[in-house]
Amino acid sequence: MADKDLAEKYLESFSDVFADIYNVLLFRKEILLEEGLEEGPTESIYKVEENNFRNQFRDTVKLYKNGLYKVASFGIENESRIDQNMPIRIMGYDYAVYRVQIDREEERKYPAITIVLNFSDTEWKSPNALFDILDVSPELRPYVNDYKIFVFNIAFLPEKVRKEFKSDFKIVADFFAEKRLGRYNPKEHPEAICHVEAVLNLLRVFTNDKTYVKIEKTVAERVKAGEVITMCTFAEEMTNKGIEIGEAQGIKIGEAREKISVARNLLDLLTDEIIAEKVGLELATVKELREGTK
Repeated sequence: MADKDLAEKYLESFSDVFADIYNVLLFRKEILLEEGLEEGPTESIYKVEENNFRNQFRDTVKLYKNGLYKVASFGIENESRIDQNMPIRIMGYDYAVYRVQIDREEERKYPAITIVLNFSDTEWKSPNALFDILDVSPELRPYVNDYKIFVFNIAFLPEKVRKEFKSDFKIVADFFAEKRLGRYNPKEHPEAICHVEAVLNLLRVFTNDKTYVKIEKTVAERVKAGEVITMCTFAEEMTNKGIEIGEAQGIKIGEAREKISVARNLLDLLTDEIIAEKVGLELATVKELREGTK
């Protein structure tokens, strides 16, 4: 879980990616400019009782230094599972931003905005507000303040929305959405990857495929040589690495064992048809391998 958090935060730390996520998913138009964003504090301190303090950490926070909009902070929280307490957690994060403004005795207070990105294959339908988790009698409900949150299911984003992304997050969103449907094909995604290391690392932790680690050095060399890196580059390097590992073990690529090993490494990256073609296996065999991983 910690590896996933770090991988998500690393990619979102780039201002072009952060602004892109907010503009496409929340605002539905270009409001944030990447040049106006700067790193914000991800740790806040709060008092629980007299002389007793605690700290809390957030995933990604950006401050916005643009004259058009006065906002105290923008935040992104990443989840790999549905958290039933998320509305309360978001309340706490936002409150910490407001608390700082009170403590500084600032004359004018500015808003804190936080969104949640759900990277799991389970669609987050609830909770989306405090009322979703509170047991409140109808008589009392008019006197209890609700608190809504903005959650976006990355693996369920429609293609129309994914096409609006301008940063590497389009590559990530396409991967999660089409992988969930079992039809990801890197040939259909020729976009150049800008933050290669961050995207590679994110795919590694979410697919749990160690082959990504093995190709990192080679991919870095291709970046240094000025080559444009795409998802096809990753697929090519993973195929080559699988063959290389097999040959180092004295196994010819034509042997069934090695073909299956290479195919397994490609399940999260390619469609069954492409794997069968590249590795030289029967399509039915590849489908059996995929079924065995579910």
